Amino acid sequence: IRKLAFKIIHSTTILLLAWKAVLKEHGLPEKIMLRDVSTRWNSTFDMSDFAVEYEVAIDTIMDKHKLGLSSYALDEHEWELLRQVLKDATLYFSRSMPNLVMVIPAV
Repeated sequence: IRKLAFKIIHSTTILLLAWKAVLKEHGLPEKIMLRDVSTRWNSTFDMSDFAVEYEVAIDTIMDKHKLGLSSYALDEHEWELLRQVLKDATLYFSRSMPNLVMVIPAV
């Protein structure tokens, strides 16, 4: 997902136009893929959350062979792992009494 987001964000207008067309095709709000930024502690979560929300659009754009993105495709098992990690992280950090000792090792 990280490599795909980088490729689309820093692409020629062809990929950006294709991304917008795919979003329109699926009736999704027009948003640019979020990037994972090493200086933002929650950017990996945000990028992953976006990917799960826009899974159908991501799968569609990766299936367009002329765009050369098929090497970034995730299979169903990888999508399920991503969904499970997001669910586990959300449940873990949304506990009523998380403390610093629990949070620091998880980051």
